[in-house]
Amino acid sequence: MNNSWKRFLSLLLAMVMVLSLGVTGFADEGEAEETPAEIAEGSIASAEEEEGEDPAEDPAEDALPGDGELEMEEISPDKVHVRKLGLEEEEDLGEIVPMDGENLDTVVRASIFLDSPATLAAGYSTNGVGTNDAAIGYRDSLRAQQEAMTAQIESVIGHELNVHWNLTLATNAISAELSLGEMVKVREIPGVRSVQRENQYLPMDEGSISEPETANTSENMTGATVAWAAGYTGAGSRIAIIDTGIDTGHQSFAEEPFTWSVGQAGASGELMTQAQVQALASQLNSRSSNYVSAKIPYGYNYVDGNTTITHTGDTQGEHGSHVAGIAAANRYIGSAHNDAAETVGAVGMAPDAQLLVMKVFGSSGGAYDSDYMAAMEDAIVLGADVCNLSLGSGVQGWTFDNEYQEVLNNLVNGQYNEKMVASISAGNAYDLAFMTNAGSLYIEDVDMHTGGSPGSFVNSLCVAAAQNTTTTGTPMNFNNGQKVYYNESTENEDGAFGNPELTTIAGSYTYVYIDAVGAAEDYAAVNSALSLSGKVVIVNRGELNFSDKGNNAKSYSPKALIVANNAAGTITMDLSDYTGSFPMVSITLSDAETIKANSTRYTTGSYTYYTGTVVVSTVKESFTIPRTEATITDFSSWGVPGSLIMKPEITAPGGDIYSVNGAHLNKDTGAVEAGDNATYESMSGTSMAAPQMAGMAAVLGQYIRENGLDKKWTDGNVRHLINSLLMSTATPMIETDSGSYYPILRQGAGLADVFAATQAKSFITMNEDATASYADGKVKVELGDNPERNPV
Repeated sequence: MNNSWKRFLSLLLAMVMVLSLGVTGFADEGEAEETPAEIAEGSIASAEEEEGEDPAEDPAEDALPGDGELEMEEISPDKVHVRKLGLEEEEDLGEIVPMDGENLDTVVRASIFLDSPATLAAGYSTNGVGTNDAAIGYRDSLRAQQEAMTAQIESVIGHELNVHWNLTLATNAISAELSLGEMVKVREIPGVRSVQRENQYLPMDEGSISEPETANTSENMTGATVAWAAGYTGAGSRIAIIDTGIDTGHQSFAEEPFTWSVGQAGASGELMTQAQVQALASQLNSRSSNYVSAKIPYGYNYVDGNTTITHTGDTQGEHGSHVAGIAAANRYIGSAHNDAAETVGAVGMAPDAQLLVMKVFGSSGGAYDSDYMAAMEDAIVLGADVCNLSLGSGVQGWTFDNEYQEVLNNLVNGQYNEKMVASISAGNAYDLAFMTNAGSLYIEDVDMHTGGSPGSFVNSLCVAAAQNTTTTGTPMNFNNGQKVYYNESTENEDGAFGNPELTTIAGSYTYVYIDAVGAAEDYAAVNSALSLSGKVVIVNRGELNFSDKGNNAKSYSPKALIVANNAAGTITMDLSDYTGSFPMVSITLSDAETIKANSTRYTTGSYTYYTGTVVVSTVKESFTIPRTEATITDFSSWGVPGSLIMKPEITAPGGDIYSVNGAHLNKDTGAVEAGDNATYESMSGTSMAAPQMAGMAAVLGQYIRENGLDKKWTDGNVRHLINSLLMSTATPMIETDSGSYYPILRQGAGLADVFAATQAKSFITMNEDATASYADGKVKVELGDNPERNPV
C-alpha cells in the first residue's frame, strides 16, 4: 500500500472515530464477552468507508487529484469531507467535521472554549474551593465573561443560544447547541480559543443477568479486610460515582446501619451534612442541594437536569448501583446490624465512605463531554476524595485527543488537583490480536493499545481487571475430607448447553483416577481391570483437546469426567465438540496431587490408576483461591499506546464481582426488576475494577488524614501520596501457566493491596525529568517517543 494513501486512511480513521462511549462492565454469563462493546448506530462518519469502497472512485470526489495517491500536503482533509457530503462551502472547517448525512445546518452540542484561564489553571487550589472567597470571585468573573460572550454569539448567529453548562472550574467553556455552520462563525469571535463538537457517551449493552457465581466484592483479594481490622474503613471519605445512578432504597445503602457503623469507628463528626451541601449549592454547576441521606449526601441527574438519580425512570440499567456497591456498600445490613459479608455476601471496599451520586445516563440518553465535566467539577467542590468513572469508549482511545482530553488531564493532574483521585476503567476490548484476528497489522504500526478513552488519557489512573479469587461453588468431597472446587463449562461457543452440570448427578460414587491424558487406549486399558461404568473418572490435561477426552470416554459410560490441570491455576474447557451426556469439569493440579496422595494406588500393564470415594454436592460454599494465583481477565484492554506511555497503571479485581443489583427497568419490557431493594448480582468488566480502586483510595484517604501524613509531607498533595502508595505496594502478577510475570502493559504496577499501602514506611516520588507522570505521583518509567533517536 502506498505510504501517502495509508496516511490518508489513517487520518480518515481518526476523524470518524466519534464512537459510542459507555460503561465498561457487563453482566456475568459464565465467560467474558466474545466481542468488544458494540458501536452505536449512525456513529460512523462515512458509509463508503464502512463498506470498503475506494474514496477515490466516489463521484463526489471528482475534485480530488491523482489516481488514489492523495498527498496530505496538497489538499485539506476537512475539504475532502465537505465535498464528500455535497456541501458547497469551501471554508476550512478545521475540527468541525460533519458526520454522514449531516450538513452545515445540523445542530449539535458544542463547547465554546474561551481564552481566559479556568479557576484551577489560574492557580486556585481544589482544597476548599467551594468556600474560598477569592476562588468564588474569580469563578463569578468568568461567568460574567461567559454571559457577555453569549450575548455576542447571539448577535452573530441571530438567535438565542441554548446553553447547557457554564463551566468555570476545570475549564472555561460554554456548552450549548449550535449548527455546524454556526460553529465556524463562533470560533472567529475574539476571545474564543476554540469550538469543539462534543462526544456523546452511550451505555454499552451489558447482556443478560446470570445467577451469581461470586461471593463478596473480593475484599480478601485486595487486603481490605485487614485494613478494616486496623480501623481503616473509608470513614469520613467521599466517593463520587459518575454513572447510571443508584437505587437509593437498597438495603446496602441504608442510612441507619451506615451511621451506626461510622459511629462505632468514631468518625461520625466527619460526615458531610445536609447543611454543608446547601452551603455549597451556589458553587455547583447543578445548583442543587439534593440531600438523600447520610450515606448519599448528594445526588443529581446531569443528563436530564433534575434530581431523579434512580434507575426506574429510564432504561439505562443498574450499572451505577453495582459500581457504587463495589466501592462503598455498607458493612452492616438491617436494623439488627447483621454483617453484610456473612448475610448477603456483598460489601464495598470502603463501606463507611459516603457516596456522591452523579447520574450521567438518563431518560435523555447518554451524557455529552460537558455533562461529565460538570459532574467532575462538582465532585471537587463537594470535597470528593475520589471520583470513579467506570466508562469509556468501546473502541481504541487516544492518548492525545481534544480540548476535553486536555481538561481531564489538568483536572486529574496533581498540579491543579491536590486531593481527588480519579479512578478510570481500562476498557473491555481484549488485546489487539483478538480485535484483528492477528492478521491485519502493518509492520510500521505503533499503536496497539485497545483501551478506550478517557482511561487512555495521560493522567488517568487507569485500572485493569483481575479475576476474582473469592468465589462460590459446590465442592466435591473426596475420601470424606478433601473439598475440591471445580471449574465448569456448560455453555458452548454457539450458546448451546451441551455439557450437563455436575450437580445433576449429586450423590456418592467411586472415582477412578487414570494417570493419563484420556486417549481411547487409556480408558480401554484401565477398564479391562476395573469397569468405568457408573464411576467418576479423572484424567490429566495434555495432548488431546477437551472434547476428545470426553468423547473417548463415552463408550465406557462414566458418571462424570474430571480433567486435572497439568500446571498451576484454573482452566476453562472449550467443549464445543463434546457429544457426551455426562458432566465434564476441571480441577487444579494441586487438588489432583492431593487426591492421588490420599487414594488407593493400582497398576495394570503400563498404567497407574487411583481409586476412592467422592461425594458430589448441591450445596454452594464460598472459597478463596490463593491471592498469588490471581489472573488477569482476558477481556481487560491492553497493548502499546501510540504515545508509548504505560497504560494501565494498576490492576484490581474485575472478573465475577458480586455487588448490588439496583431496582431498574427492563429495557425490553419496561417492567421493574430487582424492586425488592435487597437483590444482588454478579458482573464482570473493568467497570468493576475501577470502583475497587476508588474504594481503596477512600480507605487510604482516611489513613492519611488520621495519621497526619498530608501535614508531614512538605508537598502536602494527598492525591500524589495515594497514587504513589497504591502503585508502590502493588504486587506484580504472574501467569500461572508460564510462571512469568504478566507484561507491564497488561497489569501496570500489579494487583493493588490497600493494607500493604497503609503499612508502607516510605513512598516513592519521581524527578521531573523521569516521566510526565511525575506530576501526578504515579510511580512508573516510560520510554516515550524519541523521534530524533537521541541516546537516553
